[in-house]
Amino acid sequence: MLLIINRGKPNGVNLLSKIFNTLNERNIPYKHVKTRDPALIRRKDVNGLILPGAQYRIHPEEQQDDLELELYYLFHFPKLPVLGICHGCQFLMTYYGGELIQYSNYWIGSTDIELDLSRDKIFRDEERRQKIRVYFHDLPVITPKASKAGVREIAWITKFRDGRRHACAFEFEKDRVYGFMFHPEGKKETRSILYNFYDNICVSASASSSSSSS
Repeated sequence: MLLIINRGKPNGVNLLSKIFNTLNERNIPYKHVKTRDPALIRRKDVNGLILPGAQYRIHPEEQQDDLELELYYLFHFPKLPVLGICHGCQFLMTYYGGELIQYSNYWIGSTDIELDLSRDKIFRDEERRQKIRVYFHDLPVITPKASKAGVREIAWITKFRDGRRHACAFEFEKDRVYGFMFHPEGKKETRSILYNFYDNICVSASASSSSSSS
């Protein structure tokens, strides 16, 4: 089962309804989690966490009580696969020591995203160039501290709002923690990337854990 960690209702920013639809199409079990639930952290059938989009921005230099929900589940599931989408990716970048380049307005639309298939199994069998939905304020960037922690780029926007190529997806921990600054759940043509997270990362990790404990 996947836990989708977000206290909001479905809207055009978090795209929760599209995440739900994507998982329902494959009958992938999930639970939308809005509170810190002690009963959930004792369950043994949770095999992955998704941190979706959100309407509020992250301010790394300020205390933000809104982030306590994500921190609670990351603390109690320290070995589970994690996928941060949009806001979730921004949160993970700051969590792992990176930074956010802040913009005063949203960047909205579809653009060419170059997916680096040679580095990571989360993009297995995907086309190298795809039109994928994007919708965000601030761009995550890897700092020396994050690089030292092992954070690396795994996909790029070929032409960002400044006309240059920028990273739009990251691996924060090898084969386990990922972040996307695009929405694979936004279109049926790109939902296979979300399925790759479940099939190639979550299910694979569960199988490895079961075999090692038997």
